[in-house]
Amino acid sequence: MNVVDDFVTVTDRESFAMARRLTREEGLFVGGSSGLIVHVAVQLAEQLNDPAALIVAILPDTGERYLSKLYSDEWMRENQLLEADRTSMGHVLRSKPDHKTDIVAIAGGQTVRQALRLMHLHDVSQLPVMEDANCTGSVSDWSLSARSLEDTKLLDVTVSQVMDPPFPVVDEKQAAENVAKLLSKSNPAVLVRMNGKITGIVTRSDLLSYLMSR
Repeated sequence: MNVVDDFVTVTDRESFAMARRLTREEGLFVGGSSGLIVHVAVQLAEQLNDPAALIVAILPDTGERYLSKLYSDEWMRENQLLEADRTSMGHVLRSKPDHKTDIVAIAGGQTVRQALRLMHLHDVSQLPVMEDANCTGSVSDWSLSARSLEDTKLLDVTVSQVMDPPFPVVDEKQAAENVAKLLSKSNPAVLVRMNGKITGIVTRSDLLSYLMSR
Protein backbone atom coordinates (compact mmCIF):
# COMPACT_ATOMS: atom_id res chain seq x y z
CA MET A 1 0.00 0.00 0.00
CA ASN A 2 3.01 2.32 0.32
CA VAL A 3 3.00 2.83 -3.47
CA VAL A 4 -0.69 3.69 -3.63
CA ASP A 5 -1.45 7.41 -3.53
CA ASP A 6 -5.19 7.05 -3.05
CA PHE A 7 -8.05 4.60 -3.36
CA VAL A 8 -11.80 4.90 -3.78
CA THR A 9 -14.59 2.55 -2.76
CA VAL A 10 -17.24 1.95 -5.43
CA THR A 11 -20.44 -0.06 -5.00
CA ASP A 12 -21.55 -2.86 -7.33
CA ARG A 13 -24.57 -0.77 -8.32
CA GLU A 14 -22.31 2.10 -9.46
CA SER A 15 -19.85 -0.20 -11.25
CA PHE A 16 -22.50 -2.15 -13.12
CA ALA A 17 -24.47 0.97 -14.00
CA MET A 18 -21.38 2.54 -15.59
CA ALA A 19 -20.54 -0.68 -17.47
CA ARG A 20 -24.04 -0.74 -18.95
CA ARG A 21 -23.78 2.95 -19.77
CA LEU A 22 -20.47 2.41 -21.59
CA THR A 23 -22.06 -0.31 -23.68
CA ARG A 24 -25.21 1.70 -24.39
CA GLU A 25 -23.65 5.10 -25.08
CA GLU A 26 -20.10 4.36 -26.28
CA GLY A 27 -20.39 0.87 -27.78
CA LEU A 28 -17.75 -0.45 -25.35
CA PHE A 29 -18.86 -3.92 -24.26
CA VAL A 30 -17.10 -4.13 -20.88
CA GLY A 31 -17.50 -5.79 -17.52
CA GLY A 32 -17.96 -4.58 -13.96
CA SER A 33 -14.28 -3.85 -13.32
CA SER A 34 -14.17 -1.49 -16.28
CA GLY A 35 -17.35 0.13 -15.05
CA LEU A 36 -15.74 0.66 -11.66
CA ILE A 37 -12.65 2.29 -13.17
CA VAL A 38 -14.59 4.63 -15.45
CA HIS A 39 -16.93 5.57 -12.60
CA VAL A 40 -13.90 6.74 -10.59
CA ALA A 41 -12.40 8.44 -13.66
CA VAL A 42 -15.61 10.43 -14.19
CA GLN A 43 -15.64 11.42 -10.52
CA LEU A 44 -12.02 12.58 -10.79
CA ALA A 45 -12.74 14.54 -13.98
CA GLU A 46 -15.55 16.36 -12.18
CA GLN A 47 -13.22 17.27 -9.30
CA LEU A 48 -10.33 18.56 -11.42
CA ASN A 49 -10.27 22.18 -12.46
CA ASP A 50 -7.74 21.87 -15.26
CA PRO A 51 -8.82 21.91 -18.93
CA ALA A 52 -5.46 20.43 -19.90
CA ALA A 53 -5.69 17.50 -17.50
CA LEU A 54 -5.45 13.99 -18.97
CA ILE A 55 -7.03 11.01 -17.23
CA VAL A 56 -6.13 7.50 -18.39
CA ALA A 57 -8.55 4.71 -17.50
CA ILE A 58 -7.64 1.12 -18.39
CA LEU A 59 -10.60 -1.16 -19.18
CA PRO A 60 -9.44 -4.66 -18.18
CA ASP A 61 -12.46 -6.85 -18.92
CA THR A 62 -15.11 -7.69 -21.51
CA GLY A 63 -18.85 -7.87 -20.99
CA GLU A 64 -19.07 -11.26 -22.68
CA ARG A 65 -18.77 -13.09 -19.37
CA TYR A 66 -21.53 -11.04 -17.76
CA LEU A 67 -24.46 -11.57 -20.13
CA SER A 68 -26.41 -13.48 -17.49
CA LYS A 69 -25.48 -11.07 -14.72
CA LEU A 70 -24.95 -7.34 -15.05
CA TYR A 71 -26.40 -7.31 -18.59
CA SER A 72 -29.49 -9.20 -17.46
CA ASP A 73 -32.22 -6.83 -16.25
CA GLU A 74 -33.87 -9.69 -14.38
CA TRP A 75 -30.66 -10.61 -12.51
CA MET A 76 -29.97 -6.96 -11.72
CA ARG A 77 -33.45 -6.47 -10.27
CA GLU A 78 -33.30 -9.72 -8.28
CA ASN A 79 -30.11 -8.44 -6.66
CA GLN A 80 -31.57 -4.96 -6.12
CA LEU A 81 -29.01 -3.39 -8.45
CA LEU A 82 -31.48 -1.95 -10.92
CA GLU A 83 -34.62 0.00 -10.22
CA ALA A 84 -37.81 -1.47 -11.60
CA ASP A 85 -38.97 -0.04 -14.90
CA ARG A 86 -41.43 2.69 -14.03
CA THR A 87 -42.65 3.21 -17.55
CA SER A 88 -46.44 3.13 -17.49
CA MET A 89 -48.84 2.19 -20.25
CA GLY A 90 -49.97 5.81 -20.29
CA HIS A 91 -46.43 6.81 -21.32
CA VAL A 92 -46.41 4.22 -24.10
CA LEU A 93 -49.82 5.28 -25.38
CA ARG A 94 -48.94 8.97 -25.44
CA SER A 95 -45.67 8.25 -27.25
CA LYS A 96 -47.45 6.82 -30.30
CA PRO A 97 -46.98 9.23 -33.20
CA ASP A 98 -50.53 8.58 -34.39
CA HIS A 99 -52.07 8.64 -30.91
CA LYS A 100 -55.73 9.63 -30.96
CA THR A 101 -58.43 9.61 -28.33
CA ASP A 102 -60.79 7.54 -30.48
CA ILE A 103 -60.01 3.85 -30.94
CA VAL A 104 -60.41 2.27 -34.36
CA ALA A 105 -62.98 -0.40 -33.51
CA ILE A 106 -65.87 -2.31 -35.02
CA ALA A 107 -69.26 -3.40 -33.73
CA GLY A 108 -70.25 -7.04 -33.51
CA GLY A 109 -73.16 -6.55 -35.93
CA GLN A 110 -70.94 -5.37 -38.78
CA THR A 111 -69.63 -7.81 -41.38
CA VAL A 112 -66.22 -9.37 -41.86
CA ARG A 113 -65.98 -7.48 -45.16
CA GLN A 114 -66.40 -4.19 -43.29
CA ALA A 115 -63.83 -5.21 -40.69
CA LEU A 116 -61.22 -6.00 -43.35
CA ARG A 117 -61.89 -2.72 -45.13
CA LEU A 118 -61.60 -0.79 -41.87
CA MET A 119 -58.25 -2.40 -41.05
CA HIS A 120 -56.98 -1.66 -44.55
CA LEU A 121 -58.18 1.95 -44.36
CA HIS A 122 -56.45 2.65 -41.05
CA ASP A 123 -53.44 0.39 -41.72
CA VAL A 124 -53.92 -1.72 -38.59
CA SER A 125 -53.67 -5.47 -38.10
CA GLN A 126 -56.36 -5.97 -35.48
CA LEU A 127 -59.55 -4.40 -34.19
CA PRO A 128 -61.34 -4.54 -30.86
CA VAL A 129 -65.01 -5.39 -31.12
CA MET A 130 -66.80 -2.77 -29.05
CA GLU A 131 -70.36 -2.68 -27.77
CA ASP A 132 -71.00 0.66 -26.08
CA ALA A 133 -67.89 1.16 -23.91
CA ASN A 134 -67.02 -2.54 -23.52
CA CYS A 135 -64.73 -4.76 -25.54
CA THR A 136 -66.61 -7.97 -26.29
CA GLY A 137 -64.15 -9.53 -28.70
CA SER A 138 -61.41 -8.91 -31.25
CA VAL A 139 -60.55 -9.67 -34.86
CA SER A 140 -57.24 -9.78 -36.70
CA ASP A 141 -56.38 -9.23 -40.33
CA TRP A 142 -54.40 -12.43 -40.79
CA SER A 143 -57.12 -14.63 -39.28
CA LEU A 144 -60.06 -13.08 -41.16
CA SER A 145 -58.13 -12.98 -44.44
CA ALA A 146 -57.09 -16.64 -44.23
CA ARG A 147 -60.59 -17.82 -43.33
CA SER A 148 -62.25 -15.64 -46.00
CA LEU A 149 -59.97 -17.04 -48.69
CA GLU A 150 -61.03 -20.55 -47.69
CA ASP A 151 -64.71 -19.60 -47.78
CA THR A 152 -65.70 -16.29 -49.41
CA LYS A 153 -69.18 -16.52 -47.86
CA LEU A 154 -67.52 -15.60 -44.58
CA LEU A 155 -67.12 -12.03 -45.85
CA ASP A 156 -70.81 -11.39 -45.27
CA VAL A 157 -70.96 -13.03 -41.84
CA THR A 158 -71.21 -10.72 -38.82
CA VAL A 159 -68.09 -10.08 -36.80
CA SER A 160 -69.73 -11.42 -33.63
CA GLN A 161 -69.95 -14.86 -35.25
CA VAL A 162 -66.23 -15.18 -35.92
CA MET A 163 -64.53 -12.91 -33.40
CA ASP A 164 -61.75 -13.97 -31.05
CA PRO A 165 -61.68 -13.29 -27.28
CA PRO A 166 -61.52 -9.61 -26.25
CA PHE A 167 -58.22 -7.83 -25.71
CA PRO A 168 -57.15 -7.45 -22.07
CA VAL A 169 -57.86 -4.05 -20.53
CA VAL A 170 -55.05 -2.51 -18.46
CA ASP A 171 -54.89 0.70 -16.47
CA GLU A 172 -52.74 3.57 -17.74
CA LYS A 173 -50.66 3.43 -14.54
CA GLN A 174 -49.77 -0.23 -14.97
CA ALA A 175 -46.07 -0.91 -15.63
CA ALA A 176 -45.24 -1.58 -19.27
CA GLU A 177 -42.89 -4.38 -18.19
CA ASN A 178 -45.78 -6.33 -16.68
CA VAL A 179 -48.07 -5.73 -19.64
CA ALA A 180 -45.40 -7.01 -22.03
CA LYS A 181 -45.99 -10.48 -20.59
CA LEU A 182 -49.63 -10.33 -21.75
CA LEU A 183 -48.75 -9.69 -25.38
CA SER A 184 -48.32 -12.72 -27.61
CA LYS A 185 -49.19 -13.96 -31.09
CA SER A 186 -52.64 -14.99 -29.88
CA ASN A 187 -53.05 -11.76 -27.92
CA PRO A 188 -51.41 -9.00 -30.02
CA ALA A 189 -52.82 -5.93 -28.23
CA VAL A 190 -54.17 -4.50 -25.00
CA LEU A 191 -56.67 -1.72 -24.40
CA VAL A 192 -55.64 1.10 -22.08
CA ARG A 193 -58.10 2.51 -19.58
CA MET A 194 -57.77 6.08 -18.31
CA ASN A 195 -60.05 7.43 -15.58
CA GLY A 196 -62.32 4.41 -15.95
CA LYS A 197 -62.69 4.81 -19.72
CA ILE A 198 -60.99 2.85 -22.52
CA THR A 199 -59.14 5.49 -24.52
CA GLY A 200 -56.40 3.71 -26.46
CA ILE A 201 -54.87 0.54 -27.78
CA VAL A 202 -51.24 -0.63 -27.56
CA THR A 203 -49.97 -3.44 -29.78
CA ARG A 204 -46.85 -5.56 -29.51
CA SER A 205 -45.30 -3.39 -32.21
CA ASP A 206 -46.17 -0.19 -30.32
CA LEU A 207 -44.56 -1.42 -27.11
CA LEU A 208 -41.46 -2.70 -28.89
CA SER A 209 -41.01 0.60 -30.75
CA TYR A 210 -41.28 2.50 -27.48
CA LEU A 211 -38.71 0.31 -25.72
CA MET A 212 -36.30 0.55 -28.66
CA SER A 213 -36.52 4.36 -28.66
CA ARG A 214 -35.48 4.69 -25.02
